[in-house]
Amino acid sequence: MSTIQTQSSVKRRKRKNKRKIRTAEHPLMDGDALLFRTPPSGNVWQFQMWIREEQKYLRKSTRTKNLEQAITVGREFFLSTNAKLRNQESIFPKTVQQVVDHFLEVKKNEIGINKTKGRWVTIRSQLKHLVEFIGADTYITEIPSTKWEEYFSFRRKHHPEVVNTTLGNEKNTIRSLFRFAIRNRYIPPSSPLPEFPHIPRQSRKREAFSLDEWKTIYNFLKSNKWMKDESDKIVEQRTFIRYFILTLINCGARFGEVRRLKWKNIKVIRRNDKKSEKEIVSVKISFDASQTKNNKARVVIGRRGDVFEKLKRFSNHTHPNDYVFVDNDTGSQITRDTYYKHWHYMVNETGIDEGRADTTFYCLRHTYATWRLYAQVDVFTLARNLGTSVNFIENHYGQTQQELKVKYLTQDFQRDESGQFLYD
Repeated sequence: MSTIQTQSSVKRRKRKNKRKIRTAEHPLMDGDALLFRTPPSGNVWQFQMWIREEQKYLRKSTRTKNLEQAITVGREFFLSTNAKLRNQESIFPKTVQQVVDHFLEVKKNEIGINKTKGRWVTIRSQLKHLVEFIGADTYITEIPSTKWEEYFSFRRKHHPEVVNTTLGNEKNTIRSLFRFAIRNRYIPPSSPLPEFPHIPRQSRKREAFSLDEWKTIYNFLKSNKWMKDESDKIVEQRTFIRYFILTLINCGARFGEVRRLKWKNIKVIRRNDKKSEKEIVSVKISFDASQTKNNKARVVIGRRGDVFEKLKRFSNHTHPNDYVFVDNDTGSQITRDTYYKHWHYMVNETGIDEGRADTTFYCLRHTYATWRLYAQVDVFTLARNLGTSVNFIENHYGQTQQELKVKYLTQDFQRDESGQFLYD
């Protein structure tokens, strides 16, 4: 009876890597380096030197079959390598991706010290564009100095909507990366920093929503187009994002700050208004330093505290350290892409971007500030709530303040028009 051996039962013979045959060797520098030849190299002399600091061999081709010439080249290799070692320069070139990864690792350790997580995420995004532009496997020592003249064109080709301010910020991050590379001896200390073409640094024009525009947005967020969908997940996401939008326009905090909100930061306050005899529900948000853009803790007082009461009933994650705006299945933060996907859907469906210079989440913060000024909130109080300076308010909202003075002088102005559509 014949025996059938399965493939797994047959012992495979392990292949041994054949040692490359050296046809000739010649010691250099009292044996600290070596010249050798192998058949695959076409008998061109190769240089070899053990780098103790890196625990591996440095190998280079001398590009000559002549021994005397190879000896001269080998000595130059040896002396230049030792000079780099004395100067603590990198012997083995690093790729752009390797340098970026090290840089991001160092910056990540600064989160909570002199950097927020949001800032780190921004740096990571900026350097992703750099890697796409240069190539992940390109050695950082081999980038031509003229290469940077093409960077802005590359960015606009792949992202036509990118603004000058964003490009200027990316330029600064790239130059910071190269300073890091110099400090770590990945490139020589004398290496010049990348030089970019000049572009005017213009701030993107931010526009507050008019009352009619906000009414359009608000009504759409209650409509079946927004609140009903075949996907339960879409409905869940849009419910959270609806309350997210209401929070932004009622407290003026930044997009990233509200994303990082946890339930321990929230305190809902109820009080009776004697004049209107109505109950007013506000919210006190105590931001930790790690949650703010400028890394400074602050307290924000906002309208619509009832939004958080409704959120707490809707959310599956309401412990003090849970995020307020979450994926109900996992408890993790809603991703930025999810926010923007649904925001763009709302913008496209309502058509509110027609005739506007800007229609972004930031416009909600700008709207809050504008309407609070119309409601005669003093600049100092507003600046504290926004987490910015009085000078910033005066520089960015001077037109609003001027309009307010005109209306006040002519008595043609409703005291709190900003409250008309901030209801639910």
